[in-house]
Amino acid sequence: MAIPSKTNKGWADIVTGKAKHQLKFLAAKVMLGRLVHAVQENPTPANISAGVDQLHELYVKNAHMPSVQEDMKTIFG
Repeated sequence: MAIPSKTNKGWADIVTGKAKHQLKFLAAKVMLGRLVHAVQENPTPANISAGVDQLHELYVKNAHMPSVQEDMKTIFG
């Protein structure tokens, strides 16, 4: 499964904590914990967008990993 575009609403739902998933990719779990906390502290559109950018970039860089592919199916179906 390809990594969905940053404009996909699923990314914003994840970094805002609206959507919670059991992720397999450990680096994303760690980053997401930090991002959700940062967005809850400062829920501006710019901060949400910055969080989406960081998480999306992490997944794009590691798209070849099986755990990333599993996360994409879990998050985006």
